[in-house]
Amino acid sequence: VRQYHSVAQDHEKTVLIQSRAEDAHKVRADHGKGPIYTTTLLGKILCLLVNRLSSLDPSGIGVEMEAEKPNWYDALNGLPGLLGSSTCETFELKRWLRFTANIVAELRPNEAAAVTLPAELADFMEAVRSHLDAPALEYWQKATDAREAYRASVRLGFSGEERNVSLPAMQDFLRSALKKVEKGLEAAVDSKTRLPYSYFLHEVQEHRVEESTDGPVIVPLSFQRHALPLFLEGIVHALRTAEKPEQARALHRAVKASPLYDRQLKMYKVCAPLSGESEEIGRCRVFTPGWLENESIWLHMEYKYLLELLRCGLVDEFHAEAPASLIAFQPPKRYGRSVLENSSFIVSSAYPDKSLHGAGFVARLSGATAEFLHMWLGMTAGLEPFSMNAQGKLELRLAPALTPAFFDKKGTFEFRFLGRTTVRYLNPARLPTFGPGGVRPNRIRLTPANGNAIEWESGVIPAPYAEDVRAGRVALIEVELAKRAPATAERGARQARTARAQA
Repeated sequence: VRQYHSVAQDHEKTVLIQSRAEDAHKVRADHGKGPIYTTTLLGKILCLLVNRLSSLDPSGIGVEMEAEKPNWYDALNGLPGLLGSSTCETFELKRWLRFTANIVAELRPNEAAAVTLPAELADFMEAVRSHLDAPALEYWQKATDAREAYRASVRLGFSGEERNVSLPAMQDFLRSALKKVEKGLEAAVDSKTRLPYSYFLHEVQEHRVEESTDGPVIVPLSFQRHALPLFLEGIVHALRTAEKPEQARALHRAVKASPLYDRQLKMYKVCAPLSGESEEIGRCRVFTPGWLENESIWLHMEYKYLLELLRCGLVDEFHAEAPASLIAFQPPKRYGRSVLENSSFIVSSAYPDKSLHGAGFVARLSGATAEFLHMWLGMTAGLEPFSMNAQGKLELRLAPALTPAFFDKKGTFEFRFLGRTTVRYLNPARLPTFGPGGVRPNRIRLTPANGNAIEWESGVIPAPYAEDVRAGRVALIEVELAKRAPATAERGARQARTARAQA
């Protein structure tokens, strides 16, 4: 049993869309013939969450690839036909459910508080909710029926009818959904490596054939689940949902002990060996190991992994990996191209020709630059430099994560912030800027593009100077780094106001 041709042209809908004089592609009421249908942001989020939740595979672990394509790792282009599924999307579903539950909780829900949803979505959500506690295969059957019924009801547009769903009921739904998703992800962990699998396929063991108006329909009765070898992608998504640094650290240690780690190059491969898999899973299977999407160092995903180490607070671990992993530090002769240029992939030590190990190749444009810029921001300024204080004022808190190697002999390091402002860190002791023994911003000297310098003792740039920096009206920020605790933001703000008045 295979799943092919999931996507088809809907001629009736095409004609309906082409008949509209304006805003042709916006969803409408009266099943596509009425006015444009509007809803809330929460309504849109719930629509996506319920659809994703109803798409869990027959094991209740991964999200099905029912639209003929995998996600980022498109070299598994055969997997959708094998009833493939992915935990990468399940981890993101978990993250989004958690985010939405927190937002609803902040609304302080009571029985009188409600969200208005399209009637079709409300029915769909209730159908999914009522089966969340069912066994995985039964849930798959019921949720799939509910999703297909929902799609049929909104194929041309919503009816326009609406229902109120109380926020407490919404909370219960989100909690139950999160519980189900977490249970599935626990089953995705490989007992040997303690790492989550990224991809599964489900082979139909038993089925019956039913007749319908569209012809024979296959109804699966049982499945055999098969986990593909480890992929780095799923672990990156697992890191994004880690709630504590200890959890992320345990994942990182497990990755270094797994087949994903190239011990010769000290880099991270996109996947473990695929030699035991059928070529039917996709084009990745036909490449020589260590080349292209089969067991190579696929730079975009390795950079995603490094970024998550930094984002999870594993700064020591990040800097331990950076010298071997970042392109800027590659041996040029081995890399085979300018170290100022990224590659699509780096040939791993799994490749038969040892002379190419560590060489970079460009098969397509790489998305790694975005991850590199994100890492650079985290290293130099902090991942979230701007924030709002208790008074609703914008603040800028520089929080570099640099090792002594980044500072020159005088203890100076400079970088360009937001493309227009030079930031100069002064670290005479040449100590790390993170960790228990590290130095922190202690005194700031701000030089506007026009005007006199302003100086104060604080690790925070308060309003209105934070707005000036963001608007590009500041030429230079000099920051003294020291071990002693910086002054409070309020004290720094007072000093800054005084300094500005004197200037």
